[in-house]
Amino acid sequence: MRDEFAVLGAVPAHSERSKDDMKYSTELNRWFLTPIGIWPTRSDTHIIEKILSEFLVFLSCFLICFQLVPCLLHTFIKEQNPKLKMKMIGPLSFGFMSISKYLFMVARKQEIGYCLEHIDVDWRRVAYLDDREIMLMNAKLGRFIAWLCAAFMYGGGLFYHTVMPFAAGSFVTPDNITIRPLVYAIYDPLFSAQTTPSYEIVFTIQCFSGFVVDTVTIGACSLAAVFVLHICGQLKIVRSRLESFVKGRIYERKNVEGRMAEIIELHLRALGFVVRVEGILTEVCFIELVGCTMNICFLGYYFMTEFDQNAAIGTITYCILLVSFIFNIFIFCYIGETLTQQEDKVGRTAYMIKWYELPPKSARDLIFLLAMTKTPICITAGKMAELSFQSFSGVLKTAAAYLNLLRTLLM
Repeated sequence: MRDEFAVLGAVPAHSERSKDDMKYSTELNRWFLTPIGIWPTRSDTHIIEKILSEFLVFLSCFLICFQLVPCLLHTFIKEQNPKLKMKMIGPLSFGFMSISKYLFMVARKQEIGYCLEHIDVDWRRVAYLDDREIMLMNAKLGRFIAWLCAAFMYGGGLFYHTVMPFAAGSFVTPDNITIRPLVYAIYDPLFSAQTTPSYEIVFTIQCFSGFVVDTVTIGACSLAAVFVLHICGQLKIVRSRLESFVKGRIYERKNVEGRMAEIIELHLRALGFVVRVEGILTEVCFIELVGCTMNICFLGYYFMTEFDQNAAIGTITYCILLVSFIFNIFIFCYIGETLTQQEDKVGRTAYMIKWYELPPKSARDLIFLLAMTKTPICITAGKMAELSFQSFSGVLKTAAAYLNLLRTLLM
């Protein structure tokens, strides 16, 4: 049975540098996941913080359901106009996407905590400056992706939940009833949302629910980016170890067998982390893949409808949202493709080193590493489809096909 600690050594105590590096790597995840109660609590966390975290989970579910249920009833029971009904199906599908992803992430909250502990141990074990630079470079990329995702989602959400309703303005029905705009329609038999202060309360709650669904999407994307890019960093470290495997580094005091054991252990540790991350993200990725296909189709239809009506605010809003959804699914596919490529590069590096200068026994040990890298590692969507650039292309093609169908039927 393998003994990680015998090869890599005991986990060092926290240092100021490791704390700062860990904070830099996962800080944005904490910002996005804490308000919706998904950020894991530790065993030594105060009981009040644990209760607050559970309350935030309940509150987030309530806000999403407050958005979905009345709108769902209005769309499929009261609304008769097919074009108006179609205009509400898109937001409903996004809402169901969000609550599904949210519930899966809540269920995997403990596993997310284990992954964060794994990353923390990796930062504490950094012994060489070039290893730290590799990890920081990947952490920086993860932060950049998280910021971009937040900018697109919050930007589009701000326009959709505030600017568009105010730009639409109120109108008077033939029955002389003033209808004030809401982001999500309310089923009247439940309660009247047009009287004061009901309208103001409903509008405010819908804005908060919009913040929650956007944050769920950002949280899932940023979590996937940080976790997978951390794995890519560890695989790059394995490659750097392989490149210096034959002669070793000047500052290393390990023999060939020790260097090989360290390489194998680092590789196995990275592969184990892949399995854990895959377990957390596979359902989320499946929902993202299917949901983005549908929503890119709907947003394309809404964009063309608003453009034909010369509605500048609506056109800009749907354009921003369309770009944000395309960006989100691209990020998931990009990190999946990057992970697969990094594992392939490990195998290529193992083959390209001067293994013929090694003792025969040590050279034969490389065969096992090469055999392991022959099986590609990847992040899957529901264990059914690998996340890759090919998947991204498939999403866009499918969305375009459904968009053409919608145009034929409704435009």
